[in-house]
Formats: sequence, structure tokens, C-alpha cells
Amino acid sequence: MRHRILLVGTILVFALGAVVLADPPTLSIGQQATLERLQGFPVDVLVTVVVDCGDPAPGEFELEVDVRQGDTVGTSGGVFIPATGGRQVVDLPVFPVSGEFAAGDANASAALVCGALTEGLELGATIKITE
Repeated sequence: MRHRILLVGTILVFALGAVVLADPPTLSIGQQATLERLQGFPVDVLVTVVVDCGDPAPGEFELEVDVRQGDTVGTSGGVFIPATGGRQVVDLPVFPVSGEFAAGDANASAALVCGALTEGLELGATIKITE
């Protein structure tokens, strides 16, 4: 009985050690976004986000980015993107739901879902929208 307890304890230590050593998921919003125009009219803001679902990576992840600039609010909606494993740089278009984006300062938030869990959240990052 004593050997079984020791064996179970050893397995738990190694299992917990593996979890602690696993790469944690990361999410960060780029400081600069690009105002995209169509026939001279602002259409959306292209926001760069760096994601990493950690190890082991799922087959895909879901990413949503929201931008607020004054009274103008926009969202990318939840977009599913194939995971390549490791760090990925994603450019996601954010479409206004109210108002119109313009060059200048804004705030962005992002949510990252790896597999079935929300793994990353960045709220209120300051970004600069350029043309």
C-alpha cells in the first residue's frame, strides 16, 4: 500500500510539473492599426494581433477584436483561424457597428479562445489608427 501511495504521489508531481512547464497561451494587440478605404470611404480598421495558444496547439482558435474611437464602435465578430502551432501574427478587419473610424487614437480589446476555453483577454489597449 505504501508503495502505491508513493507511486501515485510521484506521478502527480511529474504531471503537475508538466502542466506548469507548458507554454501558456498569449495574446497582444499591436499598437498601430490601418484605416482601410473603399472608393475613398472608410470601411474598416485592420488590427494586428499576436496570438499563441501554447502547447499543445488546437487545430484552430477563435479571435474577436473590438475597437472604440469616441462614439464609434466596431467589431470583427468571432473569427475562426487555423492554428499553426506557436506564435501567429493575425491582421483582423474590424467593421464599425456605429459611426465611422478615422485616423487617430482609439482603444481595442481582444478575446482569444483556444480549443474550448477562453485563454486570452486584453482590454482597452491604446492603438493609433493610421491611413
